[in-house]
Amino acid sequence: MMAVDEIVCRIKTDGFCVVPGVVPDDAAERIRRRLLQLHEEEAEANRRREGQIRAGGHRVGARGVTNTAMLINANQDVAPYLADPRVLGTAEAFFGPFVRIASAGSIVTHPGNARGYWHADWPYNQTNASRIQVPYPDLMMVLSTLWMLTPFNQETGGTLLVPRSHRSSNNPSGSNGVDPDAPHPDEIHATGAPGSVLAYDARLWHSVAPNRSDNPRVAIAARYAPWWLNLNPESAGTPENAMMVVERNGKGSSLPPIDPEAYASLPADVRPLFRHALKSDTEPPVR
Repeated sequence: MMAVDEIVCRIKTDGFCVVPGVVPDDAAERIRRRLLQLHEEEAEANRRREGQIRAGGHRVGARGVTNTAMLINANQDVAPYLADPRVLGTAEAFFGPFVRIASAGSIVTHPGNARGYWHADWPYNQTNASRIQVPYPDLMMVLSTLWMLTPFNQETGGTLLVPRSHRSSNNPSGSNGVDPDAPHPDEIHATGAPGSVLAYDARLWHSVAPNRSDNPRVAIAARYAPWWLNLNPESAGTPENAMMVVERNGKGSSLPPIDPEAYASLPADVRPLFRHALKSDTEPPVR
């Protein structure tokens, strides 16, 4: 079993580390099946909405990658593993105690999808309405994780990474002189078996890779953050989100709060990671 010290060392050096065997094979397959069903249900709802949009004469964007926000409200199959001592222990090694999960959603990369653009995750993505201004400090504020539920490799569209790019004070989303849409000479694919977790510094340059296989590539994205990082700009219903994203019609997330019943259903060691996402007027349920 990979030790936390080794994971931390690799992230500090290269910006990322693949941690194998976090989710057992049978659980990874079960989660994969249920997430694909969830995405198909959401896709059907989106098709109905887009039919109304087309009728109104507005442009509809291309497909290729689908996402869900606040997955915990709809499906908690991955919840027992979110406090895995290797993953949470790595976050605590960087941030200390009182770590929170800033967001947790599922991602399906469908066969034939388009390649994405080079960027860093929030709060470093310079295309987002809420972001750290460049040049940003040499400070890791978010530990991003991708939970592999299908194989990640060159054929399936394992996430493209630029090793050691996390130490830059800007990224291609911020007009740093690197073409965000072009292949990078140092790019590699994240590779791993189902049940592995790609953990990386949110500053690391990465991109959606084309899925050249015949099957969807399925993953869960969970972002671990320290207690001191203000998550309100990405949270629906907060003044910061309204001011920075909604009122300006800017790019960014407006993540819904966690439902009290969903929160109560979480494992006891996972609830503290989501307690901040409860509505401010909601007392945490106790079971």
